[in-house]
Amino acid sequence: MTTTPPTPPARVWLPADTALWTTCRIVADTLQNRPAEHRALTLFPLSAGEIALAAGELVADSFHAAGDGTYQRSSTFVVGTGLFGLALAAGTLAASAAENAARRSQAAADAQPAWRRDFEGTITVTTDGFVIQTLQGLHRWGWDSIDLMQVVGFNCAILQGRAEGGPVTWRLISEWTELVFALWALRRHPSHPQLLDGSWLPANWLPWATAQGHRPHLDRPELTAPK
Repeated sequence: MTTTPPTPPARVWLPADTALWTTCRIVADTLQNRPAEHRALTLFPLSAGEIALAAGELVADSFHAAGDGTYQRSSTFVVGTGLFGLALAAGTLAASAAENAARRSQAAADAQPAWRRDFEGTITVTTDGFVIQTLQGLHRWGWDSIDLMQVVGFNCAILQGRAEGGPVTWRLISEWTELVFALWALRRHPSHPQLLDGSWLPANWLPWATAQGHRPHLDRPELTAPK
């Protein structure tokens, strides 16, 4: 007897989809050289003529090692006599060896470069770039400060640019990642391959959103910068 495999549950509309729908709306306005209808309020002043378009949470990772492979070796030892004392000493040695093994393993893992959390905060995307707000303060990024971007997943992109402290490479995770990419690419790199082939948006997202009753303001993901 053959059984029909269960149908996977349909993906539901998420807040991230609402952000992506809004991204398409803002991008469509940009392509038509229209002032964006969607606006965001800010707690900080903007430059003359600058418009805040969207704001939300942000996580930024950087690619680095968390250590150099060294660790503090545990050398705990208990001297005991008699049957109970010898058993206690043996148990202490075993525990110390296990602790050293765990520390050695953790140190080896920390020595490997990997994407690790750099900071968390909020991002406000504007017509001039974006503003990152953390507990340490505000950090303003103009489009000209970004040298490279690549969308690598839903709400996730790699960014290389020039921060106040020097060059950085970040992995940005935010519902507004695609908006940052699209506005930057249209402004700085209109021949970006992901802009031209539409892969800056999740595959088949536009028809899926339409099927959910939320028709996006873009007919296709492939974009050409306005003249």
